[in-house]
Amino acid sequence: MRILVTGGAGFIGSHLIDRLMAQGHEVVCLDNFYTGTKRNILKWMDNPYFELIRHDITEPIRLEVDQIYHLACPASPIHYQYNPVKTIKTNVIGTMNMLGLAKRVKARFFLASTSEVYGDPDVHPQTEDYRGNVNCIGIRSCYDENTEILTENGWVPFPNLQPGVRVATLNPDNQIEYHVPDEHIVQPYVGNLLRFANSKFDFCVTPNHWMYVKNRTGKLNFLQADTDVYWHHQRAITGAEFLAAEQEWFELGEPPRNAKVNVERVRMDDWLEFLGYYISEGCVHVRRRARVVNGCDYDIADYNILIAQVNPEGRTAIAECLQRTPFKFFDSDDHQFRICSKQLAEILLPLGKSGDKYIPREYLNLSQRQSLILFKALILGDGSQKGNAYAYYTKSKQLADDVQELAMRCGYAATVVNHAIGRDLYRVNIRPPKDANLVTPEPVRYAGNVYCVNVKNHVICVRRNGKAAFCGNCYDEGKRVAETLSFDYHRQNGVDIRVVRIFNTYGPRMLENDGRVVSNFIVQALRNEPLTVYGDGSQTRSFCYVSDLVEGFIRLMNSDKIGPMNLGNPGEYTILELAQKIQNMINPGAEIIFKPLPQDDPKQRQPDITLAKNWLGWEPTVPLDKGLELTVKDFRDRIEGNQK
Repeated sequence: MRILVTGGAGFIGSHLIDRLMAQGHEVVCLDNFYTGTKRNILKWMDNPYFELIRHDITEPIRLEVDQIYHLACPASPIHYQYNPVKTIKTNVIGTMNMLGLAKRVKARFFLASTSEVYGDPDVHPQTEDYRGNVNCIGIRSCYDENTEILTENGWVPFPNLQPGVRVATLNPDNQIEYHVPDEHIVQPYVGNLLRFANSKFDFCVTPNHWMYVKNRTGKLNFLQADTDVYWHHQRAITGAEFLAAEQEWFELGEPPRNAKVNVERVRMDDWLEFLGYYISEGCVHVRRRARVVNGCDYDIADYNILIAQVNPEGRTAIAECLQRTPFKFFDSDDHQFRICSKQLAEILLPLGKSGDKYIPREYLNLSQRQSLILFKALILGDGSQKGNAYAYYTKSKQLADDVQELAMRCGYAATVVNHAIGRDLYRVNIRPPKDANLVTPEPVRYAGNVYCVNVKNHVICVRRNGKAAFCGNCYDEGKRVAETLSFDYHRQNGVDIRVVRIFNTYGPRMLENDGRVVSNFIVQALRNEPLTVYGDGSQTRSFCYVSDLVEGFIRLMNSDKIGPMNLGNPGEYTILELAQKIQNMINPGAEIIFKPLPQDDPKQRQPDITLAKNWLGWEPTVPLDKGLELTVKDFRDRIEGNQK
């Protein structure tokens, strides 16, 4: 039989390949070596019945096989937290590609799912029909109620975000794309939030929120907010590239009747510069008066657009701009420019007076070049420059928000601050988009709703206390989606599927740095480091040796049962008991230290394997002490070998 194993160079996949090769099958190993290693399958490389293909399953592949064991997805916390986007893509897109292959070649498809679908269970032990206590889009990744999100309509507080509104997302090329969120998340939360804040950013998030950061080597990745890392070596993204089209003309519309100057349109570049000067330094003055003509009384109005500028260089720039427009203007001795035009006044009047001014949305969706024209005119009016940084001052909160967004569209980073205590005056600080070093988060007690969205690119532009930056969003739980896809393909397309839910598995070939409790304790003990227990160690887990798991895989694949089916060892141990076992086995003098328990860490995780016993006649045979002995030997050989 020709059998495909995705993720075959990994910990479990390589043990499965060993069994399949020993049974005489022809085996194709598909792996991108994200967590797998050739060392695990080296002994089969010259075997004519073994084929290794380096391939990422998020891309389709054409093969002819009879069975597909789909194991390709990072299973350890370190790896799926390091790059959750890749994990989601592998679970969803990769599973769809493998299901599509199974459908095309009529192969039997085996999905290795996980006990994580049960979340923090409130049923013990867990049976396959238990739907889980999972909040897959909730407090794992949310913001507090004071956080705003950048949308197609500008900055919107999360509590006010309406369905169907497109939000700013950051794609892998550091470009802004606007997408309607797939989901809006609102839920109550009581507990500690983590606040990362300095003069450039302000994030207040749930402990399991995904921070989008750049490390010291420039690599972008996601880290959970409660990850124990030196945050000063991670940088927040504060700038991005906004893509938009150019506009050649601004259409003024039909001139009023009896207008002395008929102006239908103005070149957009000239209009944007004029608009910037007007918003910063201009106003519309309408003087109404009565006039008698041939014995009849008439109410007439004079419409004057006034732009003031004392600085000689600024006056010269404004004059040159006005000369490029078709409007007739006058330069007075009191440092004012005046344009008499009802047509122009009616366009500018809705922009309000000093404390109410704003930038219309149509001017916040232009190319970077044209955005810079408007930006520089605004700065000349009510701004200042120091080196390559700027400051803009206004009495209008809305205008401050708009200038911040405009500055970001121009390629800058920007923050809004209340410049004066006791009166309305806002300052927009504008600087080059240099990534800002994060700080150690501070816990903040919180009781209220938390908010987030789920978007295509998984990175959104948020603001808190006027400080804008980019951060992560919520994710679906990939394995739950993969299970759903598998059963949908089975029901709709007749794909022959098998689904298992794997509980904690251990054994030789586990990665030394995979973040799982067994490997953590073994490595720490072998290196004479303290064994780290989170919480008081009373939370329980069940540990299945890898050879027992592989036996269950093969039995289910070759049975007529579909699943889902739990595979794991029902023997239950506290984390502290496990630490003490490994301590006594390797280094009795090793210290055991305790750290705070991560949020959402399940208190109990134990499989009910009644179905596996009844359907497959399967149950684990390797006791924990024996399995640990074999695992420790493998780790010791590798660690000592690396030290030579």
